[in-house]
Amino acid sequence: MRQSTRLTLRWLIHLILALAVLPARGFAQSTPFLSDDEIRMLQNEISGDRSFEHIRALSRWHRESGSEGYFKAVDYVLEAAKAAGLEEVRFVEQPLMSQSYTARTAELWMIEPVEIKLADIGDHALFLADGSHSANLSAELVWIGDANTERLKNIDVKGKIVLTSSSPGRAVVNAVWAKGAIGVVCYPTSEGKSILDFPDQIAWTRIPMVPPEGKQGTFAFVLSPRKGEMLKELLETGEMQDIFATGKRTKGGRVVLKAKVETEISEVLAKTGFVEGWIRGTKYPDQQIVITAHLQEEQGSANDDGSGCGNILELGRVFTKLIKEGKMPRPLRDIRFWWTDEIYSEYRYFMDNPEEPKRFLANLHQDMTGANQSMGNRVQHLIFAPHSRTSYLDAIFESVGTYVIQTNNAFLAASRQGGLPRPFTRPIYATRGTRQGYNARFVPYFGSSDHMCFLDAHIGVPAVGMINWDDEFIHSTDDDLDKIDQTQLQRNNFIVGAMAFVLSFAEKDDVRLIVGETYAQGAKRLSNDLQSAMDILRTGKGDAASRWKDALIVIEQGVEREVRAVRSAAVFAGNDKNSVSEVEKLAGHVRESGKEHVAAIQTYYRQLYGKTPSAVALTPDEQKAAKKTPTNNPQLAEYFQKRQQTRYRGGLHGLMREEVYRFVDGKRSYYDIYKAVRAEALTTGSWYYGTVELADVVGMLDAAVGTGALSLR
Repeated sequence: MRQSTRLTLRWLIHLILALAVLPARGFAQSTPFLSDDEIRMLQNEISGDRSFEHIRALSRWHRESGSEGYFKAVDYVLEAAKAAGLEEVRFVEQPLMSQSYTARTAELWMIEPVEIKLADIGDHALFLADGSHSANLSAELVWIGDANTERLKNIDVKGKIVLTSSSPGRAVVNAVWAKGAIGVVCYPTSEGKSILDFPDQIAWTRIPMVPPEGKQGTFAFVLSPRKGEMLKELLETGEMQDIFATGKRTKGGRVVLKAKVETEISEVLAKTGFVEGWIRGTKYPDQQIVITAHLQEEQGSANDDGSGCGNILELGRVFTKLIKEGKMPRPLRDIRFWWTDEIYSEYRYFMDNPEEPKRFLANLHQDMTGANQSMGNRVQHLIFAPHSRTSYLDAIFESVGTYVIQTNNAFLAASRQGGLPRPFTRPIYATRGTRQGYNARFVPYFGSSDHMCFLDAHIGVPAVGMINWDDEFIHSTDDDLDKIDQTQLQRNNFIVGAMAFVLSFAEKDDVRLIVGETYAQGAKRLSNDLQSAMDILRTGKGDAASRWKDALIVIEQGVEREVRAVRSAAVFAGNDKNSVSEVEKLAGHVRESGKEHVAAIQTYYRQLYGKTPSAVALTPDEQKAAKKTPTNNPQLAEYFQKRQQTRYRGGLHGLMREEVYRFVDGKRSYYDIYKAVRAEALTTGSWYYGTVELADVVGMLDAAVGTGALSLR
């Protein structure tokens, strides 16, 4: 019997034994992590309508970091969290490291050739760019295009207000501080969208608040693209016209504006911070569940992230009510609720309290979880952890999320011939929400919100997040209450609430289920790795030897990822040797599957190239990289400070740059880190994560060693 056949039979036996610990589910209408009674308990209590009322309150304020509006939102959440029954509710004050800014009044008028009010922050705060200084002046308006230095060479802007279609910051630097203009009017789009698609949207913008030495602060008004283009047309058309439809025909070619701005900018560094509330657990104080959303955003900002803030306020109410009524025991683990100044609050807290992250079991993050999905192209993305942090948490997330997806979308076989309710089999609806389906999908990791902080190299806490994308309304006047669906709020909050419920009560008796689900989910990932390896052998870059090396890297790193994921479930085993043993047995099965996958790609290689692949040989650069092992600066605050100072120009995708840091553990060499990150990019796709090359990984790590963020063992 050939070796490959023996491995196949052994793997089949292992698979049968492994599947014995898994619940038979398939295309399921349930999740093994929750009983039907527990599902009903949570669905009966979680309310998207209650969440919406919190969003209604928060959307009133322009919630820029450290501003008066931010602290009004803080005060609201403090009181609402206390009313929800959360314990030890407090504001955690933090230094902002910049001046605070609050706009009081701001109006922009056209006074020639006809009087028209163009902007007023009493209508919406986004008419004025954050960082604007007080002013009271009138001046001629001049068009400067996209405000680049070449365009400005032959334009006299001194003493004038400039009109640009570009970001206001560029105009401030190139036209005001460099050439003597006294103010800016702009009409950029939010997130680079086309002005043809969103002609009446006003983007959230900011300008540098602190001017260079010898220069004065200035202001920037922000108009919609439609209004900005009308001003431009008025400047460029000299004949009689009525472009603004005022009922008065006037001669174009010259425009005079009047700007009146009153803002308050502190002379000293400002404060920010976050609101925290607790539900205290009874047994495991060093395995805390942290549920996050962020308060800091622009006025309106109903979905980003009023939705998350409203939802976790509602979740706090639900849990405390269920505990009080005796329907739910007090959890075994602490549950902490954080309403943060996005990303900054977490990093600042970790630096100020470096021992605290060691007490965290997991982070569950909600950002943009209230989208009315009939408006725009918004899909709810359920974001897995990156490969460096794949764990039991991804398995619980996928199980609960899949339950909601399958029970809140229509399936012909279930309703027409299966006799189940129509259109959805176990729907989650809000009283005032839509009856739309739940358009959601699981996606590979991306950051851009608070969950990324917990995943960081020095923190290492499993975290998953929820963000809808593409969002046509983000960071603009359009992100308001009319784009919110209470039903989607309720569905997303059920997923996070169910996960928090499962995590808060899991013990050693649950290890078999958790590790079994983690193993089964990993088997699907390993199958994807195998397919990716075969694709590389067939269509990858380089010669056959290079393709073989990449294919092996994908299989090897996939196995290491899944071993880590399976072993992560041991956190619930404690000192129970039997539970730990079961975890290790499944980790062993993962390694056996890796051997079988290697045998499969060897066979495929022979079929493609008519020969057996040669043993992998490292290049001189790879050999050098294999001899260098980086370790993190042990001082957390210093580590983050030094890492921020690290500069390296390379071709790495931003998310893969983060992964390079996350794989640093004092054991992996430069070459090991390169292989792990390259495998992640190869299996996910260059369209998503770009291309990872050894030179970029080495250059980036060397730069971090140079600043002291890392050191070499």
